[in-house]
Amino acid sequence: MGREGQSRDDERSTRRMFKPFARDLVGAALLLSLFSTPPARSQDSFQERLSSARLGYVEPGTYLAGDKVGFAVDAQGDHYLLRFNGSSEVFVLYPDSASLGGRVLKYDSGETALQVAGWGGVTLYTDDDPQGLPAVRTGDSVLPMPEVASVAGVEDAAQDSAEHLADVNKINLAFSADWNALAASAPACAVAFDAMENTTRGLDRFGKSARGRDALVRRVSAVMLSIAGRPAVGLSGKTLVVTVDPSRGFEGRASSRAITRALGALLSVPQKQS
Repeated sequence: MGREGQSRDDERSTRRMFKPFARDLVGAALLLSLFSTPPARSQDSFQERLSSARLGYVEPGTYLAGDKVGFAVDAQGDHYLLRFNGSSEVFVLYPDSASLGGRVLKYDSGETALQVAGWGGVTLYTDDDPQGLPAVRTGDSVLPMPEVASVAGVEDAAQDSAEHLADVNKINLAFSADWNALAASAPACAVAFDAMENTTRGLDRFGKSARGRDALVRRVSAVMLSIAGRPAVGLSGKTLVVTVDPSRGFEGRASSRAITRALGALLSVPQKQS
């Protein structure tokens, strides 16, 4: 065999020898690429959104703050409902962002009710503990609903409100409502009944101070509950006009805190902001 033929045989032999090694090298490179390829950006985005949604998350349920204040929090739409043990009032809380991924839940009066840290820790703020009480979840809760009421029930509530303020605060006020509008709507009766009780609590709270009581005695002689497009509190002559929107449920009436704060502004008796 000539030198040229020998050279071709050597080249073929070399290719046969390195072919398995080349296949192994390609396989190893492919395997390495599978392990080293970063996850799709869409997966990253989903995980980021998921983590972000959990920041400052308020878990519905019952809570105990400072081993002495029991309360319940429930989510409803884009707001929350707060109830304290031993009280029938349901407060609507509105969330706002806080630092480090936290969240602040405020009353309709603008005062802070709950602070939720980014990692989920809950702090309750009360009039007695304005610095805040750490709260722990103790169980599940049931979403509250407006109490079923009739026109007669609202009339009884109005009478009870007048008697309570006269006995406890020595303030004489005549309570009334838009009875025709209430007679035409069961949901309106439920919200009006709730609003009547909140108004009484707000007046009671406002009248506890000497300045508040004196202002009520001089400037207010009646309370009128009116059905309107949005909740509001105003003064017409010597009549405190409290309007409610039955279509919005709890959100359609002012809380007792909002009533107290509105009275402070209307009667020029500033209220402490907690």
